[in-house]
Amino acid sequence: MNGEVIRGTVAPSFRVSVIVLAVAVAGAVCLVLPPILVLGTTLALVVLWGIFRYPINCLGILLAIMPFHFLVILLAEFFSLPHVTMFSGLTKEIPLLIVGAVLWRRNGFRPTASDWWLAACLMIGAGRTVFDGNVEGLRDDFQFVLPYLVGRVAVLSDRQRLLWARWAVWLAISVSLFGMAELFLLGPIPRTVLYTALPTDLVSSEPGRLPNSFYATGFDGLRAASTMIGPPSLAALCMVALIIWWVYFRSPIQGALLFAGLVSTLTRSAWIGTAVAICILAFRLGRKARLAGYTTAALVAFLALIPILGISDFLSFTHSGQDSSELRHRESLEAGSEYVLTHPVGAGGGKVGPVASQDNANALITESSYLAFSAEYGWAGGLCFVCFLTSTMIQTWKSRQPLAYAATGILTGFAIIMTVLLIHEDFRLACWVWFPIGLAIRQGDDVEQLPVAA
Repeated sequence: MNGEVIRGTVAPSFRVSVIVLAVAVAGAVCLVLPPILVLGTTLALVVLWGIFRYPINCLGILLAIMPFHFLVILLAEFFSLPHVTMFSGLTKEIPLLIVGAVLWRRNGFRPTASDWWLAACLMIGAGRTVFDGNVEGLRDDFQFVLPYLVGRVAVLSDRQRLLWARWAVWLAISVSLFGMAELFLLGPIPRTVLYTALPTDLVSSEPGRLPNSFYATGFDGLRAASTMIGPPSLAALCMVALIIWWVYFRSPIQGALLFAGLVSTLTRSAWIGTAVAICILAFRLGRKARLAGYTTAALVAFLALIPILGISDFLSFTHSGQDSSELRHRESLEAGSEYVLTHPVGAGGGKVGPVASQDNANALITESSYLAFSAEYGWAGGLCFVCFLTSTMIQTWKSRQPLAYAATGILTGFAIIMTVLLIHEDFRLACWVWFPIGLAIRQGDDVEQLPVAA
């Protein structure tokens, strides 16, 4: 008894002494080293401890940060806050990589067919880039691999998966609401000032103008982008959240808010991708009556939004085929197809796209992820990428778990978007698209390995 009393008295005193000693040591170190270096090191150690101790919680925090990360970093650069680049790295790829390593160590990893196709695609891309290309371009093209692999090594309980779905929907709703607030209240001036004040490749070639992706023929306003890098990324995020909502929840208010955000982006490929994905899931889940009801409500809401958003001319140009954006898409796809047919081994990583055109005026710009992969890494690289998507779809389709249904819908919608948009390079969006896909494959793999009851 006395021993327990002594330990109970000494333990708190010992912890207090350790804390006081740590503060004293930190103060002494600050006298020799810059305080920001000491603070940064301390913060990094705390983050590392949190990742190793609570990897799933840290993973959830990282996924929640991603939709807001771009605008926060941009604002920090605008106000000239110190060490923005370091902060960006410490809140994006690096901690996610560490989380993935910790989860792989705990849960293991057994490759499936989709993993082998992805590995082949990555090896072809790396091999081609060694002879011609740059590592930065290769990294941009394969940024989606990290969130996909983190999903492949993560193991979540039913409660954790439901919590992920709930947070994903509400976070996307908050992003959608901010986008509509920008559209109706703030207007284009704040974002234009923010973009044009920074030396980034986000600005247009015309002074005082945002990139072309923010504008649409027949629409006088600004397409909603919210906290994302551009309207297509916001549209894809709303699509992902709508698919998760369709599988897991039934609240019409949640669906309406996400639908409004999706419409305000004026991204037709995301509209089509969302519609196709939800229709497939409705038949797969046996929710045909619900599909009919929500389709009617969506059409009514869309008609009501036309005068509110002022998109009647935009729809008219789209219907008549006179939309300049659509014409650019066609020309881009034709140029990309012709290039791929005449360059079977590709040009190498980083040699295709808007970033490549800044260094080379003759660089190919094709608005399709499939054509971009084939143009950079040849027919073999493009084929492996398509086989990776197909194999992944087959694996998620075979499972009858809610997460697998959501992954099937997300992959379907995103595959449609990638046909006309170069959108696979957005790492923040990739975390929301590819993590649940990898997680669904992991869940299906674990279910297959369960022992069958006698």
